Amino acid sequence: MSPPEGRPAVVWIVNQYTGSPRHGMEYRHYYLARGLAARGHRVVIVSGSYSHLFTRQPDPDGRYAVEDIDGLQYCWVAAPRYERAISAGRVGNMVVFALRLTRLPTGMLPRPDAILVSSPSLFPIVPAARWARRWHARLAFEERDLWPLTLEELGGFSKRHPLVLAMQRCEDYGYRVADAVISVLPGAVGHMVGRGMPAEKFHYLPNGIDLRDAQAAGEPPAAVRAAVRPDAFTVGFVGTLGRANALETLVDAAALLRDEAVQVVVVGHGPERSGLLERAHGLGNVAFVGPVARAEVPAALRLFDACYVGYRHSSLYRFGVSPNKLYDYMAAGRPIVFAADAVNRPVDDAGCGRTVAPEDPAALAAAIRSLAACPPAERERLGANARAYVAAHHDYGVLARRLEGILLD
Repeated sequence: MSPPEGRPAVVWIVNQYTGSPRHGMEYRHYYLARGLAARGHRVVIVSGSYSHLFTRQPDPDGRYAVEDIDGLQYCWVAAPRYERAISAGRVGNMVVFALRLTRLPTGMLPRPDAILVSSPSLFPIVPAARWARRWHARLAFEERDLWPLTLEELGGFSKRHPLVLAMQRCEDYGYRVADAVISVLPGAVGHMVGRGMPAEKFHYLPNGIDLRDAQAAGEPPAAVRAAVRPDAFTVGFVGTLGRANALETLVDAAALLRDEAVQVVVVGHGPERSGLLERAHGLGNVAFVGPVARAEVPAALRLFDACYVGYRHSSLYRFGVSPNKLYDYMAAGRPIVFAADAVNRPVDDAGCGRTVAPEDPAALAAAIRSLAACPPAERERLGANARAYVAAHHDYGVLARRLEGILLD
């Protein structure tokens, strides 16, 4: 719904895990909001006061607090802490956030012309739909991953589990009441239509990167510089050391390459770190570096000769993938080794590296060996292809224009 003539549009983005450069991940909606604001719109981000991905937790005064961050209006909703990302405490965090949205003092916020509700939690679609009806606002429902299907196929939950049933009702409700349905997964439309969504509601809006930040000059972190051997072809990974990233495959590939001039540098922290350290014990060509500040990531990536993105085998990837780190790597102009079996093949589409089967150390080692054998000019060409592709398809300025069309046309 467009606003009255002469008034900037007001967009609410509801995602309880939206962060900022001040607080840490997640960044998708911060950058989309900045892109919308640059186009003259007023953006309100409704987020929760606790996320395991935040490096600095917000500290709202009471249950609701409003704060200006980089020209965006954040509305923090108090939600309880939890210990682990996959836990009953996390579910409680989601439920409390959604319940408190039903009593959100909306009078302290500008009236919305459009509302975007985004996963992973699906519960906020219920209060958001009420707001949309009240103010005749356009409603968009974004599922970045497919819930509760992810719980079933990756988590092993039964279709009859109470959490799955509750999420399924919210998912189907969202497809029914939303004016537009968005996914970062290009193949998600088949699943959504199978749940009753009219196909014309679907919009593909992938993850992306702010190229202004990614191309900012800066000195690389000293710890990363120290881990890079000047006499070796260096493959880097920067991100969360979690199970989904299949980093044990990278360590095992390094073991196969131990007698060659190849170095692997893993930058970050996460629950798999101790197991990976144990797995890499005795390997002189694997180095682990702690997390670096978001602003330091581009300079760190430019130290590497190539970068690694890995996934596990999963039928979920029949819908596609859209990993944020991939676009960081592309923006840095690095050749990429992409270990995944997904319906989309972004590295092949960009012509910027090698795509191999997931969880196959031998195939990964062969791909690394192939890139290491390339003449420097060929690796420069791959890196240039990566930069051109991400600028055309994944810059958040481009994506914000597309979101503007979805929400306000």
